[in-house]
Amino acid sequence: MINYFGRSSNNVVIPEYHSDLILKAIQKNEAHMESKADAERSTALDFYYNRNIDTHLEQWFPGDALNQVPAYGQRLVPRFARARMMLYKDAPIRLIGGEESEDYKAFAYHLESKTREFAEICWLLGEGWLRTKWNERRQRLSYDIIPNVKKYYIEGESEPYGISYEVSKDMSGNRTFVFWSEARNGEQGYHFKFTQGGKRLPVSGNPEMLNPYGILPFSKVCNPTDASDVVRSAIQIGIACTELSLGVRYSLGQPVLTGVDEETHIKSGIERVLILPEGATFNYVSPTGSLSEMVETVKAFANMTAENNHLRIRWGESGGNVPSGEALRILEIENIESRESDISIWREWEQMRYEVDRTVIEVHSGKSLPEDLSVDFGEVSFPLSPQEERNWLDWKLDKGIMTKRELLLHFNPDMSDDEIESKLGAVQEEKSAEAPTAASPLLEALRTPVA
Repeated sequence: MINYFGRSSNNVVIPEYHSDLILKAIQKNEAHMESKADAERSTALDFYYNRNIDTHLEQWFPGDALNQVPAYGQRLVPRFARARMMLYKDAPIRLIGGEESEDYKAFAYHLESKTREFAEICWLLGEGWLRTKWNERRQRLSYDIIPNVKKYYIEGESEPYGISYEVSKDMSGNRTFVFWSEARNGEQGYHFKFTQGGKRLPVSGNPEMLNPYGILPFSKVCNPTDASDVVRSAIQIGIACTELSLGVRYSLGQPVLTGVDEETHIKSGIERVLILPEGATFNYVSPTGSLSEMVETVKAFANMTAENNHLRIRWGESGGNVPSGEALRILEIENIESRESDISIWREWEQMRYEVDRTVIEVHSGKSLPEDLSVDFGEVSFPLSPQEERNWLDWKLDKGIMTKRELLLHFNPDMSDDEIESKLGAVQEEKSAEAPTAASPLLEALRTPVA
């Protein structure tokens, strides 16, 4: 059931499936007025993509203050998003029908890079929608991230029946939206554009304005919380860094002249001698406050935000020895635990996205892919010292967990089969030319002939 109390302004409830009622509901909500929440999401996206940052900072500096220095925003949001969403740091292994499908990989163009970006945006905003669409010219899938949607519900249901989102705005500010709905209870799904005034327009190649897939070609993620505190921290730090820039700009002081006519104009410089009338004074007045203390305050903002999001910051001037892989694991334990809790959410999303991909591929290419998808998310790894890495590889070889081919691929994942055979043959020749010596399992494995 839908929670009608405190419902988002982007949720529209329709009494029943009747097509006339659906179209009237769309026309009634055609304005799609931007709410405060939508404005905050737009601000978050600006900071994530590092665009329009100045407009979010300049409003806090009225007057001519920023005639002296530019606004000084920081790339805090994308760094936090990448550090927090460790789940897609390495691409997961997707098995279709129990094995990796080259056909699906060929269809799912740029899936890995788009998935990583989508995961970071969903962490930042709390939710997001990924549209699967067909590239007719390339004959493959492509993906669009839709961060802001208006959801249409049939009364009494908790899953949206349709969604709409903005696709363009002209020079006069007139906005155009796209609407999608799925087929339910014998009612055909729709797909069309509509203007801010409520006029319906067909999408290119679809004059009937019907949904060719029967389902919404979108997969969604809804997290329990968002990362709005990170965005606000980025704004605060941007303001503070701009204040620091002004402090540096004025650190030499403001020239102050007293005891002379206020219309007197004096040109100063090291090559000039100032002659002042009796009783007049000329000096520089510097602003109060310590710039170094302000820098520490900025760091405190960043550190508090990081800790609240299970992250940590290592500053450039931090001293001490480089921590080992195990020490790093202990330091990142909260982030690792957060990653584990993300797995169930993203495993469900992977299933939802794959079902949409299968439908779109079948409609446009006629090719039917298996229904069975399993996803294996990679384990978190931390850098090991050379000795730690060698001991770990020795142990895996000794226990038969790793083969010689896998060992070579561990050091060079791009090696071809011919290169592997050549390398193993060269190692074997070297072994034959050397006197027998004690060797580690790592070397012995490379020198043992391939069965």
